[in-house]
Amino acid sequence: MAATSNKTKKREDLLRDDARCREAFRRGERWAMATVYRTYLPLVKAVAVHGFGSFKGFFDPIDQEDCIQTVFATAFEERARLRYNGYDPYAAFLRGLSHNIVRQMLDKKRRFDRVPETGPDDETTVEDAYIDHQVAQLCRQFRDSLAESDQTILDLYFCEGWAEERLAEHLSLTRYRLRKRIQGLHKRMRKYLKAHGITDA
Repeated sequence: MAATSNKTKKREDLLRDDARCREAFRRGERWAMATVYRTYLPLVKAVAVHGFGSFKGFFDPIDQEDCIQTVFATAFEERARLRYNGYDPYAAFLRGLSHNIVRQMLDKKRRFDRVPETGPDDETTVEDAYIDHQVAQLCRQFRDSLAESDQTILDLYFCEGWAEERLAEHLSLTRYRLRKRIQGLHKRMRKYLKAHGITDA
């Protein structure tokens, strides 16, 4: 009787198995990055559309596409390309990165969409909730009017609480220049809200 093997076939993974593509990807060569995008797009799309854990995926196609492009933009940064060790499946590395991007997007959405709960015993709650909701809408509109680099500062510093040192390194800026841009953004935001009748935000 022929013995049966207990070994299971190792699942193929482009970047782990193809050393030439892996090294070209690490160097940022365009053909390798295009190959990685085409190969792993179904994986990232599945995370954005179908979700993971309790997250059931983004319903809005715009959010789905935003998630996909943000994941690949992050994965294609030099620091992320060099961080992949080449031994574990890149699919697992990219899936973990995708989950982190989704969590950041959901957290940012909650921060901008947050509206306090209303209660029947608080006479000012409904009015306060309306004002807070109006401020959140204006903040979203203000963000959309900014250049991409300023949106990044707004998201990471004001919303996610990044320290100046970390953010300056992330943006390749000196802390002095970053501090000036933060101060400018803060003034512009207050001016924008004031122009729309919000003076105490």
